[in-house]
Amino acid sequence: MDDTSYSTVGFGDRDVEAALDAIAEAGFPQAEIQGKGAHVSEPLTGKALSEFRTRLDARGLTARTMHAPSGHTVLGATDEEWRQQEVALLKRYLTFGGELGITDMVVHPIPNPTVVPNSDDPAVQGLIGDSVRHSLDDLLPTAERAGIRFNLENLPYDCDYPYRTMQELRPLVDGYPEDRVGLIIDTGHVGILRNDPAAEIRAAGHRLRGTHIHDVVGQAGDGDHHAPTQGWLDWDAMLRAFAEVSYPGPWTFEVKKGVNDETPEELARITREVAIQWGL
Repeated sequence: MDDTSYSTVGFGDRDVEAALDAIAEAGFPQAEIQGKGAHVSEPLTGKALSEFRTRLDARGLTARTMHAPSGHTVLGATDEEWRQQEVALLKRYLTFGGELGITDMVVHPIPNPTVVPNSDDPAVQGLIGDSVRHSLDDLLPTAERAGIRFNLENLPYDCDYPYRTMQELRPLVDGYPEDRVGLIIDTGHVGILRNDPAAEIRAAGHRLRGTHIHDVVGQAGDGDHHAPTQGWLDWDAMLRAFAEVSYPGPWTFEVKKGVNDETPEELARITREVAIQWGL
């Protein structure tokens, strides 16, 4: 079974319909829908939802996963008003995702320090940790009704906040049902922090239920989101680690930057060729 998927973030220069056309044209059977920007900035309902589902079917695509809004929309908001606002939005996306038929939703556990008031206050770390757990507890009933697992993503922030890595996230998700809370490894985020992606995969273990596969080029902090094998990450080591933990899929690629002025369409084709070479 081909369990590969391509994120619509790779076509951020166009609306979601054109992005899905390009993903299908590249040969991917599944897409990860971005819950923001020009794609799905608000959960669809009623006729808009049914028409969207029909258009997916017409392309031969499955919306296997969805990326919830990010930025301010995180589990670990540092004040209660902010937290409740984002939990309410995430509940709406979970409901939408369930009606669309997705299996997994990507959620950012913690905020970027740039959006946190008094981000250097030592108390912020504790506030984030408490808020993440409180938000998970609040979201579980909605995830259960929707039949969706929400997967927490490792993030590339250079700070002392908790829950940035798989080593930190794994003990957290172990306290929740496997069919409702999992982990997603973002290979580029690991590389940006100069951690070992294979070790992160092993740390996630059997709770790993998603991927954002992309490469890192150069030394800059924003050098990720390149097609796999175009950068310096050790893909052989990562593929061995995926096999060691019996990772079941999906194999989602989150590529949006070229190294030789490739178009988004060319990047999708390059990525598709890599997936075929890997036997995914």
